Amino acid sequence: MINELKAMAIFVEVIKKGSFRAAAKTLELSPSVVSYHVAGLEERVGTALLYRSTRKLSLTSEGEVLYDKANQMMLAAEQGLSLLSNQQHQPAGNVCVSLPSALSDSPINQTIAKFALQFPKIKLTLNYSDDQKDLIGKGVDLAIRAGSLKDSTLKSRSLGEIDRRLVCSPEYLKSKTSPFHPSELSEWDWIGLEQLPARRVLSKNKSESFEVNFDKRIIVDSVEAMSQFCQSGLGLATLAGYQANQLIEQGELVEVLPDWRVESIPLYLVWPDNVSEFSATRRLIRFLVKAV
Repeated sequence: MINELKAMAIFVEVIKKGSFRAAAKTLELSPSVVSYHVAGLEERVGTALLYRSTRKLSLTSEGEVLYDKANQMMLAAEQGLSLLSNQQHQPAGNVCVSLPSALSDSPINQTIAKFALQFPKIKLTLNYSDDQKDLIGKGVDLAIRAGSLKDSTLKSRSLGEIDRRLVCSPEYLKSKTSPFHPSELSEWDWIGLEQLPARRVLSKNKSESFEVNFDKRIIVDSVEAMSQFCQSGLGLATLAGYQANQLIEQGELVEVLPDWRVESIPLYLVWPDNVSEFSATRRLIRFLVKAV
């Protein structure tokens, strides 16, 4: 039975990581050893548990039944160990986090830094990219995503929103007639993010709003590049408040139509639904939510 329990634990990790190779890396085993244990488990129960292809794995109906029970077994074991060890040892583990590039210089990093200081045995890997990664396929434990969420089997939690400012360089503003209404901005040059549509909603006093549609003069795939081109006098951009405010204070940028506010972008925490309540990932989730 001990060998079967080990094989079931390895089987659960294969499903969570989405491949034999990813599970082997997490378990610090060779892919052949992982494959051996899963094959032995299939022989033990007398049926196939997985459908294998060169790109992905999927569970058979029998595999789904066993995975559900084996995963419950692993969660129960982890809970039991956590109850005993939390009083004696500092939490430990690895957490891989995916974040949009707009947050690479944001206040949320200060919160993550506080978490790292409080839990020195938890290793954090932070990937700042506007490419929304496949959490399961890429072995990502937690993602912070901006904008509306797509329908998903992933779990999510609101993490506030990104406040934005409409800005341009002082030189660019001098080349234009000062606007009185957002409708005048559709013909201005805009620096746009590839991931966002060519429109912005501006609101005034929460009672009046206007959608500006425009052509992107320059299209970039990072917020940092958008900020740099904006400072170079190439047009309008909508930057996060924490980025824009500092540049405005330094005289690098000016706010256009300051009585109007650009629509904020919601932020969400997203994670796989099988993340344990006692894991380092859950601890980070609770820490971030509490800090909002």
